[in-house]
Amino acid sequence: MKLYEVNAAIQSALDRLDFDPETGEIGENTEAVLEELDALEMERDRILEYIAMVALNIRSDAAALKAEEERLSKRRKALERKEEKIISILDRECGGEKKDLGFATVSYRKSDSLEVIDSAKACAWLHDNGHNDCVRIKPPEVIKDEVKKLVKNDAKIPGVKLVIKNNCSLK
Repeated sequence: MKLYEVNAAIQSALDRLDFDPETGEIGENTEAVLEELDALEMERDRILEYIAMVALNIRSDAAALKAEEERLSKRRKALERKEEKIISILDRECGGEKKDLGFATVSYRKSDSLEVIDSAKACAWLHDNGHNDCVRIKPPEVIKDEVKKLVKNDAKIPGVKLVIKNNCSLK
């Protein structure tokens, strides 16, 4: 039986319970329905145990994959650092001149980059000279932890609300 089928069968059995709402008397078929409900609850518990076991197995597999990713990431980064060191040796030995090594060529290309030494002075000059498109101003940002403390202390702050969650966990 599937979980939704068990839940439907439980609801059906509950609907078949025979009792008088005014007197509270229990009908004759109640004993059989209660036995059926016990069996359905046991089946439901078995299915839930299986689902929990599957979730724990998936968590275990994900943890193993994460550990493998971290191991491979460390290995990749080590190889990248090794490559950088070897390239720096080639750069030092070639001295900026193009070298044909048969199966590979060491070559150079020019590039430029801007280094900002004093951001405040540069931004002021750009603003004063009408180059506002060259300056990025970050919009104000709400510091959630601090605002949460205010809201918990009964502050009425428009645009925010405290959401209470009921998080399920499996251990």
